[in-house]
Amino acid sequence: MKKLFVLAALSFSLNALAQSYMVLGSGVVLTVDKQGQVFDLNHFILPYKITLTGGQFFAEENRYITIDSKGFLYRKDEKLPKNILGQGLNYLMTTSGRLITIDESGFFYEYDKESIFKKARSFGGNYFLVYTDEMKGVVDLYTINSRGNFFKINLPGLDPKNINAFGGRFFQTRDGSVSTISKDGFVFKKDIKLTMITKAGGNFFIDSQNLIYTVADDGLLLLPSLPDGLDISRLTKIGNNFFIDVRGKLFTIDENGQIFEREVKAHDLKDVKILGK
Repeated sequence: MKKLFVLAALSFSLNALAQSYMVLGSGVVLTVDKQGQVFDLNHFILPYKITLTGGQFFAEENRYITIDSKGFLYRKDEKLPKNILGQGLNYLMTTSGRLITIDESGFFYEYDKESIFKKARSFGGNYFLVYTDEMKGVVDLYTINSRGNFFKINLPGLDPKNINAFGGRFFQTRDGSVSTISKDGFVFKKDIKLTMITKAGGNFFIDSQNLIYTVADDGLLLLPSLPDGLDISRLTKIGNNFFIDVRGKLFTIDENGQIFEREVKAHDLKDVKILGK
């Protein structure tokens, strides 16, 4: 059974559409919207108070903070559950099989204990694997959509136990094949095989040939045009829909999978301590 918890709002700006966040050592919180724009909304949370991170949520001193698609931040008085087994971009799982998901509006949902989820072992951004019968090698794939609903996925030609590289909204199997997961929770197996994924964000990854691929909200896998200032070999910090290089230069990926260089004059992004991913 699913339970809905309504969260109390923090201070916010009506001008931002945030999908992700980053926290500097000074406590300044910057947000990134679906168009890849970056905003400083005067949020302040000291990094040492952040006890858990996800793509669109984190915890301040073990209390939930979620971010909706319009950039609003929400706080819940209830504390994080104990014994967290794993988490992704928009969910977390406990060892008792309790699943908590966050939707695009900043609400979160709690599903009554699903005994099968106690066997969850591998966690991606908006999906996870449940080792249903380890003796027989039965592994099930579950996805979570942007509305906070979960689904068991059965896709012809895809055996979840062969997944060996986990990312945000994508994964790779042992034969090099890549599949993407759309915001609606649908899985799309691609007809191409790539080299090993070496760096993984929420909606992008880099392979061993230093090629960067992005994933659009509808599940399209793209090899996008690169901004002139981007040197993939110099990336040091990987977020949900952004990355930062050794010089502190910021690059964001929008909902269509396009990459942009963004300038943040007021802050030194080499000082980013916490990334939403």
